[in-house]
Amino acid sequence: LVIPLSSKGQLLSVQQRQMDLKADVSTAMVTELSPKTDYSLTIYAMYPGLIGDSATIKVKTTPLPEVSNFRVIEEGLFSLRLGWTPPQGKLNGFKIFIPRSNRPGFIYEQLLPRDISSHVIDSLEEDKKYTVSIYAVYPEGPNKPVSVVGKTLKLVPVHQFLVQNATTDTVQARWASVRGATGYRLTWASTEGHIENINLGDNFNFYMIQGLHTGSEYTITINPIFGDIEGPITTAKVKTLESSSVQTLKVSAVSTSTAVVSWNSVPGATGYRLAWRPTPEFVGRDRPRQLALNSSTTQYQLKNVAHDTEYVLTLYVLFGSAVGPGITVTFRTSPLGYVSNFKVTSYTSTIIDVAWSPIVGATEYKLSWKTGNIFIPYLDRSILFHRLKDLNPQSTYTVTICAVYGNSEGPEISLSHDFEFIMMREVKVEDIGVNSFTLSWKKAPGASGYKISWIPFLGGDEKSHVVSADSASYTIRNLRESSAYKIQVSSMVGSREGSAVLVTARTLDLPKVEGFAALNTTDNSTVLNWTRVAGASGYRLSWRHISVFDTKTEILGPGFTYYKISDLLYGRTYLFTIRPLYGEVEGPISTMYQRICKTLSKLFD
Repeated sequence: LVIPLSSKGQLLSVQQRQMDLKADVSTAMVTELSPKTDYSLTIYAMYPGLIGDSATIKVKTTPLPEVSNFRVIEEGLFSLRLGWTPPQGKLNGFKIFIPRSNRPGFIYEQLLPRDISSHVIDSLEEDKKYTVSIYAVYPEGPNKPVSVVGKTLKLVPVHQFLVQNATTDTVQARWASVRGATGYRLTWASTEGHIENINLGDNFNFYMIQGLHTGSEYTITINPIFGDIEGPITTAKVKTLESSSVQTLKVSAVSTSTAVVSWNSVPGATGYRLAWRPTPEFVGRDRPRQLALNSSTTQYQLKNVAHDTEYVLTLYVLFGSAVGPGITVTFRTSPLGYVSNFKVTSYTSTIIDVAWSPIVGATEYKLSWKTGNIFIPYLDRSILFHRLKDLNPQSTYTVTICAVYGNSEGPEISLSHDFEFIMMREVKVEDIGVNSFTLSWKKAPGASGYKISWIPFLGGDEKSHVVSADSASYTIRNLRESSAYKIQVSSMVGSREGSAVLVTARTLDLPKVEGFAALNTTDNSTVLNWTRVAGASGYRLSWRHISVFDTKTEILGPGFTYYKISDLLYGRTYLFTIRPLYGEVEGPISTMYQRICKTLSKLFD
C-alpha cells in the first residue's frame, strides 16, 4: 500500500494506491511517485481468505535534477547570451525568465525546447544588472530553478587611441579593443574638408591610413560599433610630414673593400634600413645585404664589399613598422690594388732597377723574378724602388709585382727585360675615353717598330698591334667602359721584341641620363622628362610602386626625351629609373621618386 504524506506527516489516504505482488516476489519497484515527497509504504502477507501481518516504512523521493553550469556566455550592449548543461532524465523542455522583483514593470519568460543549451535575451537596457533564472520541465513537473546575475555593457568610447608614425602620405592609428564591440568606424578629415572613413571588424586594433596629402593636418576619429548602434567618438589630430624621404644620399671614400654612406636626417623617422647588392652585371661577385639603423644615424661605413664591383644601394626610411620611401644610388669599388706604372728605370749588364707608383691601402709589395732560382722579396709599402743584382747579361728576365693587402694579394703585373735592347722611355697614357686610350712614347734609336699589347685586369684575351718606327703614339679603341687594362709598349728590332714598359689605365664610365624629372603629374599619371644622351642607342625606363617589387619596363628609342606613364594610383609614391643603352650595354642608372598628387619631383643621382 503506497500513501503520500502531507507536509505535517499526515497520511493522504485519498491519494493512496495499491500494488498486488506474487507470492514468490521479494522486491518491487514503486514508480510514478512525486519528486521530493514523503511516502508510507506498507506490505501485507496475503493468505487464502486471510490477511496476515504487515510491515511499514517511510521514505522520501529525491528532487528532480537541476540545470547545472548556468552562466552568462556573452554580455552585449542590450543583450545577454546564457548557456547551461541540461540535467539527466526525460525532459519536456526549459523555462527561462527574469523575475519581476528584479526589474519592476519588466516581464520576460520563454519556454525553450529540451534540445538546446544556450539562449539570447535581448531588448535589455544598457549598463544594467539582471538576475536570470531557469528550470527544467519534466513530465512530473518543474524542478527547482537556478539563477545567474549578468550585466549589460556600457556604451563606451575607444580608449588608448594613438595616431603616430606619420609620413608624407600615411599615418598609423592604434587603439585598445572595446569589449563587446562588433566593429569600429575610423574617419579622417583634412582641414580642406575632404572626409573619408572605413568600417573595420572587431578584430582590428591597428590601421594604416594611406593616400594623405603632404604637410597637411588631419582630424582622425574612431568610434566602436555595437550591431546597429554607434558608440561615442574619440578624436586625435595629426599632421603629415613635408617630406619622408632622404633628400641627399652620398657614397664617398670608396676603396677596394669599403665605402662610406651618408644622408640627411628625416624628421619623424624611427630608423633607417640600408640595403646593398651588386648590379645585374656583377651578380655573383657578392651577396645582397641589409641592416637596420637607429634614427640618429646619418652615416655608415660599408665593409667587406667586393673589389671592382658596381653596387646598387637603397636607403629606406622607417616609421615604426611602416617602411617609407627609399632612395637609390650606385657606386663601384676600386680594383684590388693593381700596381701601376711598373717599369725599368735603368740597367747595366748585371743590374736592373725597377720602380712603381704607390697603391692606396697596400700593406707591402711582392716582387719576384727568376735567375735559376725564384726570388720573392716582400717590400714595405713605403718602398717604391728595387734593384735586381747579379743578373746574367745573356738572359731575358720577367719581373712580376703585386700589391699585398694583409693576407690577400692583388693582381700580378709583369714586364720582361732583354739586356740587348734599348729600353723604352717616357711611355705615357695621354688621353682616356669611354672606350679608348691614347699612348705616347719617346722613340728608341735603332728600333724597327713598336709593339703595343693590352689585356683587361679581370681577364680576357690579350690583343696587340705593331706600329712603324716613325710612330710615337697609338690609340687603342673598342675597349670596355669602366674597365682597367694592363698595357705594355716594347721596341722591336726585326722580329725580336725588347723589354716592355708597363702602364695601367682605366676607361671612363658611360654617360648617364641627366635632368631626369617628372612633369605634368595628375591624379593617375605623370610625364617623365630627361636630357638626350649623346651616342645612346636608346633608353631603358622602369617604374614600380615603392611597396611592391613588380616592375614595369619600357625600351625607348634614342629620339625619346619624355614619356607619359598612366594608370598610376593616386596618393602613392613610385620609383622611376632610367638607363641609357649603348647597343647591348646598359649605362649608369638615374633614379627618381615621385608621389602621384601633383607635387614637385625630386632627382637623386
